[in-house]
Amino acid sequence: MINYELTSGDIHLRLIRPEDVDLLWPYVSNPEISKDMSWEAHKTLDQTAEFITNAIASFNSGKSITWCVFYKGTFAGIFSLISILRTHRALTYDRAELAYWLGPEFQGKGIMTAAGTLVLDLAFNVMKLNKLLVGHHTVNDKSKGLILRLGFNPLYREEQVFKKHGEWVDCEFYELKSKDYLKN
Repeated sequence: MINYELTSGDIHLRLIRPEDVDLLWPYVSNPEISKDMSWEAHKTLDQTAEFITNAIASFNSGKSITWCVFYKGTFAGIFSLISILRTHRALTYDRAELAYWLGPEFQGKGIMTAAGTLVLDLAFNVMKLNKLLVGHHTVNDKSKGLILRLGFNPLYREEQVFKKHGEWVDCEFYELKSKDYLKN
């Protein structure tokens, strides 16, 4: 049985829970946080509750893991493994994608680097995934910095990946393979 409680120093990650609505709400309702994300700022607490319900259902079906990130005991953000794909038909994939966000007042403290390190360790050493993927909007330099600090290798840049707020968004994509992570 996998222990999903992850801790290192001042950083603690635990699985998201239904009662976390009030923790998430001030952040997920903030348009500044969602502007470089695939989701829109939440307009109601019900939206936040639905996000949590969906995250828990996705965890229960083995498709994702969403953690609440705490810094010195205070909720600071979310870190997730999404799109977990073990097999499809006769093919083995053993891969997932990273997704994350952090409250603005917590940025620049190394929180997401520490959280990401914990998640990568679990993904490669415990879950035995072969590959992690991650992408970011090309204008999101903070996310790019995190991705590179975690050891990901650039794959490609793609123009006009999706449209948000009526504008096409360009993205950069990265991967980290188990063999490269485990040799470090």
